[in-house]
Amino acid sequence: MAYITYRGSNASLMLHGIRFPAKVPVLVESESVIKHFREHPDFDIKEEKVIPLEDLTLVQLKDKAKAAGIKGFSNMNTQDLITALRGGGKLTDNTPPAGDSAKPEGADGKDADSSGPQTT
Repeated sequence: MAYITYRGSNASLMLHGIRFPAKVPVLVESESVIKHFREHPDFDIKEEKVIPLEDLTLVQLKDKAKAAGIKGFSNMNTQDLITALRGGGKLTDNTPPAGDSAKPEGADGKDADSSGPQTT
């Protein structure tokens, strides 16, 4: 894993299926791709630098979410993407998922936590 920075003056560049905004480090995990960039004079490679998710742009977060296979990432905001990338549960709108009720119900439709007689 290495962070690769495009030193050029273009707004962004796409190589090996990876978007490189100018002067912004991008995490690249494939050693074979990193090898290609070592030979390219327009790129700096830093193998030790760790960039917190909060320091990444929305586009970079969406790229990471896509690579991680997170569904619905294109409609997420920055904080939702960070939460999803970290594997956190709830998104910022605090809306429970569809079909998820606040209190679990038993087979009879009653509150599963009720102290009534146990049914078999």
